[in-house]
Amino acid sequence: MQFRFGDEHEELRRGLRRLLDGAGGPASDPDEPLDDGLIKRLVDELGVYALAVPEEFGGAGFGFVELGVVFHEAGRSLLRAPLLSTTLATVLLSGGDDRELVSSIAAGTRSAAAAIHDPSAVTAVAASDGTDGWELTGTADWVLDGAAAQVLVVAADSPAGPALFTVDASLATVEPITTTDPSRRVARVHLERCPGRPVEQDAAATLERARSIALALLAAEQTGIAEVCLEVAADWARQREQFGRPIGSFQAIKHKLADVRLELEAAVSASMYALWAADSSPTELPVAARIAAVTCGEAAVLSAQENIQVHGGIGATWEHHAHLYLRRALLDRLLFGDTQAHLAELADEVDRIAEGV
Repeated sequence: MQFRFGDEHEELRRGLRRLLDGAGGPASDPDEPLDDGLIKRLVDELGVYALAVPEEFGGAGFGFVELGVVFHEAGRSLLRAPLLSTTLATVLLSGGDDRELVSSIAAGTRSAAAAIHDPSAVTAVAASDGTDGWELTGTADWVLDGAAAQVLVVAADSPAGPALFTVDASLATVEPITTTDPSRRVARVHLERCPGRPVEQDAAATLERARSIALALLAAEQTGIAEVCLEVAADWARQREQFGRPIGSFQAIKHKLADVRLELEAAVSASMYALWAADSSPTELPVAARIAAVTCGEAAVLSAQENIQVHGGIGATWEHHAHLYLRRALLDRLLFGDTQAHLAELADEVDRIAEGV
């Protein structure tokens, strides 16, 4: 194993950063529409939706390490594209046989969202429609980009156990949810006897893997948030003067930035391990993903908080972007389980591993 990025990863990173830097800063208005032109360029020029999709499903056939580079840069720029929701949908659908659907999602011609915020509890109940079909009834909370999706991938309780279905989003009732982060779009989806097409029966393992992958990718995004907040804070500390000297020369500011730097280094290592495990070691992924979720989540929040502190009063105003990074970091830390839930799951995983030795 190699926990470092190669030349091709750095080339991808440079291309992404040029494109995202040219798109301007983070949007602070929750009602501002997504930049469809930017999303189209990301899909057409860099193939971000197709990177980790297997070639037999019309994807590029790379891995989650490469996709982690994309999420890292997305965190730096607070990208508002439906990147995570699309990725999760393709991960779940790749366990089925609808290659045309996965290919269209990877190509960006069809949008999809996955309702798997809490895989320990299925979203809906699937029942026979009296013929050979299925009908789904239930409510899915915290569906990322659910309001913009054309296809919903839903986990439902079927007679055979947890199963995955696709649902035409136009047949569901979608209710946007307001959160503290205007750069994330979240919805609540209500299903009432909606026709569902089965993707996979006995989907418990697929759901758990998808959640672990989501945590690994979120960790990559969180390292991007932590990194850019540290850079911005350090630059401001060099420029801003008080009492005739840059504030970065004061010991208190140095300590803040040094603490963030230490947390960032740990986060980068944890993130890279989780991404590697997602590609190369499925047995290590559950532990690696939760270690990354805890480590990177805390690093992102700390860095964003200290960025505001270093900037002083302006850092807490709408005229500055600092608070937007804190909002994203706080929401990311709650997606797919909070810190306490991850620590409890880590303890359970360690116990299982110990019992198996």
